[in-house]
Amino acid sequence: MASPLPWLYPYAAERAPRRGREVLRPLVPLSLSVPGVEMVPRAALIDSGAESVLAAGWLADLIGIDPAASEDRATIGIGGQVVEVAFVEVELRLHDVHDAEQSISWRADVGFVPGWQAPFPVVLGQVGFLDTFTVTFSRGAAMVAVEDWDAFDNRFGTGAPI
Repeated sequence: MASPLPWLYPYAAERAPRRGREVLRPLVPLSLSVPGVEMVPRAALIDSGAESVLAAGWLADLIGIDPAASEDRATIGIGGQVVEVAFVEVELRLHDVHDAEQSISWRADVGFVPGWQAPFPVVLGQVGFLDTFTVTFSRGAAMVAVEDWDAFDNRFGTGAPI
């Protein structure tokens, strides 16, 4: 059983500073799995501007799935290019950085992107991640908090529908 949320994750600093300042990214350890196969955790970027969970096409190979067999496809813009992405439902597993034995899993459609160029192999977007958890970003603290889905409503009483 996973320890209760919230889980806190420190931002990751890019190796090369830009304009003399550190570039920080909200990254979390995440793995993808299908029955019988789970990959080692990889860095996943939490991106509030991304509509979906997207992953490098080569990750599909690691867990033994063939996105080409999927009929669920969309043409999206990513990284300055337009590509056709095949969506496959897989299990995602968020890992606790303070306890390697702790993780939380859920199922979501993941769009596998051919020719992935980003330095991190997964982008966690609105559908499949931000509609599963309440996520709070703090540049000042250089941390991101992942909480239960209803944490925002409990805190602010909005009753926001989804």
